[in-house]
This record gives sequence, structure tokens and C-alpha cells, in this order.
Amino acid sequence: MKVKSKKPTKQRNALLKVKNHQVSKLFTIPLDETLQEEWGIKKLPLRIDDQCRITSGEFSGIEGKILSKNKKTRKVTIEETGQEKKDGSSFFTPIATSKLVLTKLAKKKNKIDPWREKMMDRMQKLEEIRSESPKKTGGKK
Repeated sequence: MKVKSKKPTKQRNALLKVKNHQVSKLFTIPLDETLQEEWGIKKLPLRIDDQCRITSGEFSGIEGKILSKNKKTRKVTIEETGQEKKDGSSFFTPIATSKLVLTKLAKKKNKIDPWREKMMDRMQKLEEIRSESPKKTGGKK
């Protein structure tokens, strides 16, 4: 999703009016260093049941499973961020995706989702092509 305007109000409105097929880009977060070395990619879209670590804020350093995603506010709820209200009821504090690092991928029946596996293969091939091709330097002759 490209925002062409420099005005903050137009940028906020563009994020609120984002189409469904572009939402996965907003929920893309970086992988942990160990996963980056293992898979050879840097970022992946977030899924429910993934394990994430919070890098900043009140809950920094906490690692937990993702319970839900809110497309409108672009925030997720994590299992370990539960708090209790004065009346005794509990709730989960929503966390922005910019504060998260993916530490463990969700698995069903000890397998990674086939759609996600295909996507990771495509991304690995792209990374290999980028590393093989020499970088062009832009300069005047």
C-alpha cells in the first residue's frame, strides 16, 4: 500500500480504508534472528497461533501466542498480556504489530501451513537472486 500524500490526515484515512487483500502487508512482522538464519527470509505475515516476542512498551520481553488480530486498529492480542479490571473481569491488551518479533511459526499436525511454505520458498528464491546479482551504483559519468 503506497500513500502518496504527505498530509497526516490523508495517511490515516488511507490506512483506515485499506482493502482486504492489502491487510496482510500491514500484519507483516520481522522474524527472530534464529528463524532468519533457518529460513533465509526476514519478514512474514502474522498468523493466529504464532509465537511472538514484544520488543517495546509496557510488556517488552514477554513472549506469547497470538490469539486474535484486529484489522481496523491493526493490533493483535497476545495470550500473556492479560490484565484484570477492578470489577474482576479480565481482558487482553492490544499490541501494535510494529512492536513484535516472530519467534515461532504456527504448526498444525506438526507441519507448517502449505500456503505459508510456498510463500517462504518464493521469498528464499528472491533473496538468492538478490544476493547473486551485482549491485548497480548510480553515478554520473
